[in-house]
Amino acid sequence: MTNSARWATSPTVPPWLLQRAASADGGLDALALLRRACHPAVVNHSIRVLRYGLYFTEREGIELDDAMLLHSCLMHDLGASGLAQGPERFEVQGADLAVQLLAAHGWTSEACQPIWTAIALHTTPHVAERISPLARVVRLSVMADFGADLLDSDIREMVEAELPRLDIERVLSGVVVEQALRDERRAPEASWPAALLAAHRSAPDPDARLAAF
Repeated sequence: MTNSARWATSPTVPPWLLQRAASADGGLDALALLRRACHPAVVNHSIRVLRYGLYFTEREGIELDDAMLLHSCLMHDLGASGLAQGPERFEVQGADLAVQLLAAHGWTSEACQPIWTAIALHTTPHVAERISPLARVVRLSVMADFGADLLDSDIREMVEAELPRLDIERVLSGVVVEQALRDERRAPEASWPAALLAAHRSAPDPDARLAAF
């Protein structure tokens, strides 16, 4: 068993996720990278997004490649980690990091492009929902995890019981704002990071940024 496989098989990984990750080329490494690089709240959020993505594809009859969906969901917030050191907004850096991992596993540029697009646009309303089926599912799943009325309550309760939220809104917004405070190029005008940064600066309350969710 590889180091990535050993790491991914720790008891906190749901069995259904381990099975799916093992069946996707690079899946175990993607899961290991997510868990190594990101805050536990971001890890759980990313796995919930995958779970909701599976739900939406079934509910809406959307045919997607299983590995593409897994990688797009698991790695969509890699930019909100210490791995992201460039000046671009976190969504773009996360997309680049995902492609780097996939390229190391032999994925072609053509195969990586839909994943890059889905990750880079996952905070971009209206565009993500229409640019591709994969980007639409990732966008809907992210919105659902942050409270959009897209799920039956019993599904949400079941998923959150397995994968607790761990204060994800404060954790993720805090990381993105901290990145932007260090380098404002990471919060370009009209982006979600820019909205978080503006909300953060609008009031002395340390949670003011939550208004931008």
